[in-house]
Amino acid sequence: MASAGTCWSCGEKLPAVEPFCPECGVIQPPHAQENPFEIYGMEPDFDVDLEALEPLFREGQQRFHPDRFATHSATERRYSLEHVTRLNEAIRTLRDPLLRAEALLTLSGRSVGSESGGAAPQDPMFLMESMELREQLEEVDISADDAQDRLDHLGRDVQQRISAEMETISTAWKTERESPSDTNLESIAGAIDRMRYHRRFLEEVDRMEEALFEEMG
Repeated sequence: MASAGTCWSCGEKLPAVEPFCPECGVIQPPHAQENPFEIYGMEPDFDVDLEALEPLFREGQQRFHPDRFATHSATERRYSLEHVTRLNEAIRTLRDPLLRAEALLTLSGRSVGSESGGAAPQDPMFLMESMELREQLEEVDISADDAQDRLDHLGRDVQQRISAEMETISTAWKTERESPSDTNLESIAGAIDRMRYHRRFLEEVDRMEEALFEEMG
């Protein structure tokens, strides 16, 4: 958690991490060390109540909206914009299970692998499964009558695999909170890598569906 500081405007010591100085009421800069969960006052967790998150997002947007600071100093206008930007970035992370899992891994001190290259994780069983999926996708002829059915089937299959990886991450994180170990973090990291691959696969399915619609049109 970020520590207290002093107000940039009046110099008063801030009793806690506050977005506004309790003495002069001036907006303070966002704390760079706050993670997406802290920004919304949440404990780091994979299982986030998204419905409860939405009103917090709207409240924050209203509280820091640049229009409220249109007649204030340039510094205050800049800080309001920085707060709104961080709120947007944080909720984007919390809404997305992949980004949320990556944030948890980062908070645990593990580096998050790069998405570049598009390669599947180097797990023999997963490599075999991904090759089979790839072959099925390559066998789809978008000019055939069953093309849409086959693409739908592949899409549902991979969505189910993503759901299974999400369950793996949820379980591993709960175990990590109770009994931290490299095994839990490795399980999360592996599930993240597989989710990335599955998402790229679904993007290819979407591109083929677009090509199918164009051909039908």
